[in-house]
Amino acid sequence: MNTRHLQTLAWLIMGSTGSAAGVLGMEGGRLRFEAHGRGALTMGQLRTLEQRTGRPGLADMLTEGHTLVLFDVPLSQVGRVRFPWYYFGGGMKLEVSGVPYRFSFLQPQNTQAAPAHVAGIGAGRAGGRAWKSALTSG
Repeated sequence: MNTRHLQTLAWLIMGSTGSAAGVLGMEGGRLRFEAHGRGALTMGQLRTLEQRTGRPGLADMLTEGHTLVLFDVPLSQVGRVRFPWYYFGGGMKLEVSGVPYRFSFLQPQNTQAAPAHVAGIGAGRAGGRAWKSALTSG
């Protein structure tokens, strides 16, 4: 895996309709995701996220609109990085410390409000290419 600096807007995807906007970043050999509120995640999805991260109270904090770091780990704890064809270059799946996560670099249609700096499909796919280059050898 590459250890360069990279930071993009990304949506954490849960289930078929849940998503939360945030920033996915890599710097200094670490991978980090910072969620900006709960987005379109249901309370059940938020509780699952609490369990996955081992952070009680996370659901309430995100519901209140807080920005929270969901993970900040060394790249050695990132595995099973995949870029499925059905994401059309705009998303990825990975595991962080054995916990599965899905990300989209394209704004999901169910997002409640788009951040002001959201770009289009081309920019989202470019983000997918950048992450693929950074996290895989091919």
